[in-house]
Amino acid sequence: MDWSKRHRGYDMSAAEWIALVPNELAIDAVGLWQVIPVGRHEFELVDEDLEEFTTQALNSLLTKGAIPVTGQDQRWVAEQQYGTKPEEIIENVVKKWLSKGMRDPDVGDVWFATADFLGN
Repeated sequence: MDWSKRHRGYDMSAAEWIALVPNELAIDAVGLWQVIPVGRHEFELVDEDLEEFTTQALNSLLTKGAIPVTGQDQRWVAEQQYGTKPEEIIENVVKKWLSKGMRDPDVGDVWFATADFLGN
């Protein structure tokens, strides 16, 4: 993957975007539906490059303390189906996304948040 590839709307590389995406965790959860379309549409990535971009974005989020969550009764709850270890979570989230034909996720798919947001 060419990590120097530039965002169509902002003057930043794919590597810079990956480094910045966890900043959102301080104020909100980050949905998979927000990550994949950026790679696909803003960086114009396809196939293995889009998969690598997604994998690295998830790694960046998990490294900053995020865990998979889902919305339930207007609050965030931990999502256990993806596992507990970062590598396991990334593998399972990506595998599920790939099984759906690499489509852009929707807001009902997995999100990532820090423990501070659980129950909120």
